[in-house]
Amino acid sequence: MFFVSCKSGTADQQATETDSANAAINYAWVASLNDTTGKMELKKSEATAIDTLSPTSIIDFINGKDTNIHLELSKISNDTIYVKIPSATHLTQQMGSTGAELYMAGVIYNLTEINGIHYVNFDFVEGDHAGPGVYNRDSFKDQ
Repeated sequence: MFFVSCKSGTADQQATETDSANAAINYAWVASLNDTTGKMELKKSEATAIDTLSPTSIIDFINGKDTNIHLELSKISNDTIYVKIPSATHLTQQMGSTGAELYMAGVIYNLTEINGIHYVNFDFVEGDHAGPGVYNRDSFKDQ
């Protein structure tokens, strides 16, 4: 939805840029396994639930997809977004290695869609199937 105003100035320019950005966000990354090759595939799919490329809206979208894992924004510094999972037992102990890998890859690809973000720093208690650390899109190539 676009709103038009008759005033001119910086606030209106920012509003127009925000409206344009909001209208362009229709896709999210989804990680899945290819049944034939057994390798991970990341594809963009339509996701009208994401209304902006803000960290908060993307994290809310991710949290809505898997209610067993609660991702929280800690901070953004330079080209890295810092997130934490206060209770990571489901991710690290119950999803298996493949499930945890698919979840983390999806989070990384979605959060690195934000302009200027290239790395995701995960903070959670390590388990059998996933560990904290700094990841980027290359972390999941050839998986």
